[in-house]
Amino acid sequence: MKHLFVKWIPIEQIQPLISYEAFLVSSGLIGMAWIFYKLLLGKISTRRHRQLRDRFLITSLFVGLSGLLAGVYWILFWQHLQDPSLQKVSSYLGLVTLFVGAVAVIKIAQIYVYLYLFFSNMTTGVPRLIANLFTFVFSVFLFGLIGSSVFGLNIATIATTSAVFSLVLGLALQDTLGNLFSGLALQIDRPFHINDWVEIQDGDQKWVGQIYEINWRATFIMSFSDELIMFPNKTISQSKIIILSQTLRPMRLNQVYRFSYDTPINEAKAALLEGAKGFPGIMADPGPTTLVTEVTESWMTIKLFYSLHDYGTRYQINDAVATKVMSILRERKLSLAHTTITLDPRNSSARDT
Repeated sequence: MKHLFVKWIPIEQIQPLISYEAFLVSSGLIGMAWIFYKLLLGKISTRRHRQLRDRFLITSLFVGLSGLLAGVYWILFWQHLQDPSLQKVSSYLGLVTLFVGAVAVIKIAQIYVYLYLFFSNMTTGVPRLIANLFTFVFSVFLFGLIGSSVFGLNIATIATTSAVFSLVLGLALQDTLGNLFSGLALQIDRPFHINDWVEIQDGDQKWVGQIYEINWRATFIMSFSDELIMFPNKTISQSKIIILSQTLRPMRLNQVYRFSYDTPINEAKAALLEGAKGFPGIMADPGPTTLVTEVTESWMTIKLFYSLHDYGTRYQINDAVATKVMSILRERKLSLAHTTITLDPRNSSARDT
């Protein structure tokens, strides 16, 4: 335990870690990141622009504050050589400067991670889980290095003595850790991306929505009614998921029309295809098609198929297509089949035709 506590902070161990070279390097890294952002990431979304600018501003403030503290520290350092009573003050100020500088380094690293992710995924969304996991690992490494250099902490000894505590903590956090590792598995497999439309089936329940965010604990989807629904990552990994994104294959929708038996098939097909034309939301390749799916003595069923650029517009497009189709059918006097009831006087039961 003697390695875990110190009565004072040795200034000799802090002084080599605080230098203006580190401040200049940090400033240079921010400058290069800003140039990269301006030259190569001009086409990213407004939301991403706002996120990056906020990060640049906060990181610059931390770098500037660490430089200011470093300057005050060095002034006190040279003064304490003539006045030993200032040694304690300079030691604590040096420690504060060191930790502010460490936070600045972590935030600079975060900026580079986001620049890489945004550059690699210009249009698709980027889960925060990747950046958060990197931040956690890098922070543990950096502060562990500071603790070892300044306080003389024996990291191996601490890890060994905390093994039992880690076991107890792991048992207590089974669900949380399950969500974390399930989230990592989703990021490795990448079955879907942010902004993809998915259908999630868990038992008898079903939800349809757009992937909004994926973090270390849960996946959020935005439903058609603008409801933000949170699913634990463990639930997502155990559920049946239908991916409705055109990045894999265009989502094909259909509308069913039942025509009377004497309606000319070619004219009915032409009317349905005409009703699906002129909508920017409908894909031209593959284009709309029609198929006769059922023929009886009283009616025939024709399905109109078409693909959408954005699955989120399915209800608006369905409404617009159905409205146009019905208008064309009326203009061309093509009648849809209707149900009639035939009464048999010899039998009290009714028969549908």
